[in-house]
Amino acid sequence: MRDPKRILKKLLGPETAVEPFAETGEPLQQTVVTFRDVVKCRKIRDFIQEQFGLNLALSPEVFQSLLNIPQINYIETTQRDLEVETISLKETRAPDDPVTIANLNSVLRELYANLFLIKERINKDFPNAVLINEMRSEHIDRVQLLVKSISVLHGNLTGYLFTSWKAGRIEKEFKSLFPNSTKAHPLRSTFPLIEHEQELYRDIFKIQTKWKAAELDLFAIIQHPQGINSLLENLQEMGNRLWQIIYQSSDIQKCVDLAGIDFGDIQPLFDNEKVTLNPSG
Repeated sequence: MRDPKRILKKLLGPETAVEPFAETGEPLQQTVVTFRDVVKCRKIRDFIQEQFGLNLALSPEVFQSLLNIPQINYIETTQRDLEVETISLKETRAPDDPVTIANLNSVLRELYANLFLIKERINKDFPNAVLINEMRSEHIDRVQLLVKSISVLHGNLTGYLFTSWKAGRIEKEFKSLFPNSTKAHPLRSTFPLIEHEQELYRDIFKIQTKWKAAELDLFAIIQHPQGINSLLENLQEMGNRLWQIIYQSSDIQKCVDLAGIDFGDIQPLFDNEKVTLNPSG
């Protein structure tokens, strides 16, 4: 980096003086790299919110609700005697306490693990799922009932010979729910496959319910043109850059403080009015 001071000035914008940062004596090159990571985190957050409807700039209220997830609620700390103590954030944290970068990273880690599990479930166990592009959470119970109803009408020897009109009525409703899932029709032939496939959608709904506080729509995510892979990649990059910000800041703490970045509160990290950084810097 030939001229970190010039680049830092561009990052900070015309309303912020670069001299106080230079006067700290801290490495400006490292400061530039760290501030660029902050900008990248903001871009990732905006992309995920625009594409998947998921806001990673968690409010204290949302994070407090997410503490119902044990992997987020319980943290381990090492005491002076090297004993490891498990602490419940639900018991030690006030509901309106700010969300820290460490808190956000624990959310990202668990969310990534859950989404990766669904991705693997689809790829390994249901690679040819026929309803996956049109399934919604509100369809699950109704589909189960339709499958059960049509299976009862199927005679071992006669098939649908005496129940064809009833089966047709069920198929009409099923088709109205999934008009573009051509491989799922007719239901009288595919109901064993559909019944098996319901296992996947119940798993997806279970995880979606787990993340209800974050307004996660997992069915919309798996049907998104970018796919679940894109979300996983961005979650991973967000987590990596957050840890980089913390790691790199050990040598530039004065510059970080001058910028207004606070590891104990993620809101300034994502709010350009609180920590002004030029996204094209």
